[in-house]
Amino acid sequence: MPDFTDDMDRESLKLAVMSNLEYLRSQDPQKTITIADKSFALATLTDSLELFLKLLAVNPTAEELNLQVKENFDVFQATGTKGLNLRRKMLVTGYFQPVFEGSLEKTDPFLYPLYSIPPDLVQKQTAQGEKTTGRLDENTFVPYWTRKEIELHHKAAGSEIVWLKDPFDAFVLHVQGSGLIRLRDNSIRSIHFAAKNGHQYKSIGKYMVKTRRIKLEEASLETIREYLENHPQERDNILHHNPSFIFFNWSESQGAIGNLGKELTAGRSVAVDQDCFPPGSLGFLFTRKPVISDGQQVQWEPLNRFIVVQDTGSAIRGPGRVDLFWGPGPEAGAQAGRMKEQGTLYFFVRKEKSLSTTT
Repeated sequence: MPDFTDDMDRESLKLAVMSNLEYLRSQDPQKTITIADKSFALATLTDSLELFLKLLAVNPTAEELNLQVKENFDVFQATGTKGLNLRRKMLVTGYFQPVFEGSLEKTDPFLYPLYSIPPDLVQKQTAQGEKTTGRLDENTFVPYWTRKEIELHHKAAGSEIVWLKDPFDAFVLHVQGSGLIRLRDNSIRSIHFAAKNGHQYKSIGKYMVKTRRIKLEEASLETIREYLENHPQERDNILHHNPSFIFFNWSESQGAIGNLGKELTAGRSVAVDQDCFPPGSLGFLFTRKPVISDGQQVQWEPLNRFIVVQDTGSAIRGPGRVDLFWGPGPEAGAQAGRMKEQGTLYFFVRKEKSLSTTT
């Protein structure tokens, strides 16, 4: 078992854990969750986070906290990427909250819209109890329009809520799921995920590597943006490779909001496949991070910290993916955009003896 020695401040950790506790306490405590093929009542997860906060409350040293975690919690390592993977490595990526200029009215150069949920978008439940998204065509349920159909044929016209200067800015917001919009009066409003069109996410970065437009080791948001700026005639073809499309709502909070309805904590909140890892759970991530100076990457350093499951994403599927939230703005974007690292992920559930001795 590794040492769980955290590399971030304690206040952000307490804030993230308390946010998850608020979510867990709002759920049915008898609901069953699964970790490592073991079934637990959701109340066990709540108890685990409450115990962890008690451990933090006495301000232990990093070494003391590591020992107390090992003594009081059962530790489960994520299985990681499928296939021959004895060390259970996962792909660790990053996301952030972009800040873009926008206008509430369509006026040059603000020509590229973000949309709220259009009235023809319909969700229904399948026989397996899963939700699927589409639209009605003469009372027949059919797939909703793709990104290409929405953008080229204005299939969501009338649902625009804000216009941006650059179509790639809009695309980045679709990938990140939330952002801050600086309006023409210099006020800032927050926008966040409301729904998607139901089509599977496809990475344009992988597509550009496959078609030899960029090299794998160079792939990042910055290199993709630079390529599109230098090859505007290819822009639509590249962006429309991803048929998935996101619709937004304005948010009262300027922080990014995860799928649990809670504000994300920079450096602590992660998006995972919540069919694999329980929402609201506490974990620990080992990977490495880029160090940025004056907009340039200068080196890589270890990243070892407690994290909380607070979000999910269209591209985050299976037990081999974890997406770390870096926060708002261009510096966070520069770090998040470079994260394509290997890592390992662990989860904590309090031991039965800890339940009896601390309650």
